[in-house]
Amino acid sequence: MEIPQGSIIILVMAEEKWEEADFLRSRINSLGCRGIILDMGLTGEPAGPCDIGRAEVIAAGGIRQADEEAVKDRGQRMPIMIGGGRNKVKELYLKGSLSGVISLGGTTGTQMGAAIMKALPFGVPKLAVSSTASLKGFASRYLGTSDVTLMHTVVEIAGLNRFMRNALSRAAGAICAMKQGTEMEPLDSEGMAVRTMIAMTHFGPCEECATAVRSGLEKLGHEVVGFSAAGIGDRAMEEIIESGSPFSAVIDLATGGVGEELLGFSRAAGPSRLEAAGKKGIPQVVSLSGVNFGSPWKYKYKPEYESRKKYRYDSARTFIRLSEEELYGVAAKMAEKLNSSKGPVKVLVPLGGWSSVDKRGSVFYDKKLDSIFAWELKKALREDIGVIEVDADLESPLFSAAVVDSLVDMI
Repeated sequence: MEIPQGSIIILVMAEEKWEEADFLRSRINSLGCRGIILDMGLTGEPAGPCDIGRAEVIAAGGIRQADEEAVKDRGQRMPIMIGGGRNKVKELYLKGSLSGVISLGGTTGTQMGAAIMKALPFGVPKLAVSSTASLKGFASRYLGTSDVTLMHTVVEIAGLNRFMRNALSRAAGAICAMKQGTEMEPLDSEGMAVRTMIAMTHFGPCEECATAVRSGLEKLGHEVVGFSAAGIGDRAMEEIIESGSPFSAVIDLATGGVGEELLGFSRAAGPSRLEAAGKKGIPQVVSLSGVNFGSPWKYKYKPEYESRKKYRYDSARTFIRLSEEELYGVAAKMAEKLNSSKGPVKVLVPLGGWSSVDKRGSVFYDKKLDSIFAWELKKALREDIGVIEVDADLESPLFSAAVVDSLVDMI
């Protein structure tokens, strides 16, 4: 079947929830969009006709029908359908046949649907309609760094009772509105293409600095896209840059995710943190907010942490100062990553404190440990990587101005 341009793809295990998917398709069509059902089923025959059948999905994954039929185990069939589904939606997107994706399911269906949606780039409407969306850890585990929107139906997706018809009608309205919103504000619009786009990491303790930097760059005609450096947003930034984003430069204010990954703390940002821009040769201005303290998981909290300086930031997070030994390790890891950069790098060190919680004069400030880290990092960096020391705290106007000036010199 030739899929019309701009269609909305409905991902469903059609042996279980075809009736609900068909109702959703009719609601999408009634709103002026075109709904297309893709069967990602695992066992049994689909309960009704699908626009993109299981065999076509399997073929898109490069699996022969005979090989697929030999796999009887449900768990083993899942990666086959996910792989084929990912390839199929990417193919449709590149042809212009896909303008949005919506999935229907419980735990398995949502896992599969989200995995397939994540093959599509940021900005393509993605909506997972799930009866199990509120399961503990579900969103963080299956959505991760993607821009999938999760809708909790509360009731099981089983039959067209009045609750389900209402939920599916709302889902149809949501995905069609998301498609319309994308058309109103496309990522590749002319206005955005003209302006230099800069990625920047944010973190609560450096928010004042980030706001000042963004304001300064916007006055110069640049566009700044922020990413929360709490372990997910900064990881997403790396993935977006790696995939070929339009970013011309990176301001990495909050690089604490490198050490958190190394130490197994809660803001761990993955093994590839602080690498994507370097691989792409994109100019980087790097600073140190959150590098000198950590956020250990409560269940991994060690008795020796009690003797360290601590800062209770909110009800969920208590920061502890890193030890001298830990700082040596983090400095070595950051230097290793920055030394592999193909583009220009500048590291800015605020001598008066690296965030709002450890300014000079505060109980959390530790000049000795900060100096040890800065010295070790500078010693390990390539000679062509400039290290600029600013005699001010990171939240000061002097430091934010230094960040803006450093970046402007490189782009």
